[in-house]
Amino acid sequence: MLRTPTTATVNGKSIASKPGALRIGSSLLLGAFAILALAACATSSKIQAVQSGDDKLSCQAIDGELRKLDASLADVNSKKGMTGTNVASALFWLPGLAYTYYDAGEASRLIYERRSHLSALRNDKDC
Repeated sequence: MLRTPTTATVNGKSIASKPGALRIGSSLLLGAFAILALAACATSSKIQAVQSGDDKLSCQAIDGELRKLDASLADVNSKKGMTGTNVASALFWLPGLAYTYYDAGEASRLIYERRSHLSALRNDKDC
């Protein structure tokens, strides 16, 4: 079935709409919404449990690294729970909420692995 253009009058001027223009506009809007939804996922930075140069760290440097891990863990935990992003994800895009929690869990796991590694180094150096 062929669609014919429709016309409307605005301020005394006749304006014709193109067939399919609504479909293209809707597709662009949907695409923009999908990109926004993906960008809205709260992600956490990841660290490596064992880093090069760890064996050369002094006792003070190990303590400093452990303090940084505490701050990183607090940041990761702040992305869980009733945040604005999580509420929006729960309402509009449930996979985004699931990914946020998965990502936070993965970041927490890596932080705990790094903490364990640094604690072992600290014990080995008799700090």
